[in-house]
Amino acid sequence: MSRASDALTNLAQALNDHDPACRDDPRFTLDHDQLPPGEVAHIGLTICRPCPLRTTCREYAETAKPPAGIWAGRTYQRRPRKDQP
Repeated sequence: MSRASDALTNLAQALNDHDPACRDDPRFTLDHDQLPPGEVAHIGLTICRPCPLRTTCREYAETAKPPAGIWAGRTYQRRPRKDQP
């Protein structure tokens, strides 16, 4: 299994035990450029910081690099390499 797969399994198990603070909040599934400036930082401070799943969520996002959404208070879009347009 890959690290991302393991992290996803851990997140899925944690979601069985706790509801995330972002549950039913559609802003968490949007691309960051669809949100007003500063909204990701605001969400990170007000919703993600106190969430009981923040650490597990961050561990998944750091390994999987999901292309959209807010994960543990930040976005994880892959950035193009300097040698790519």
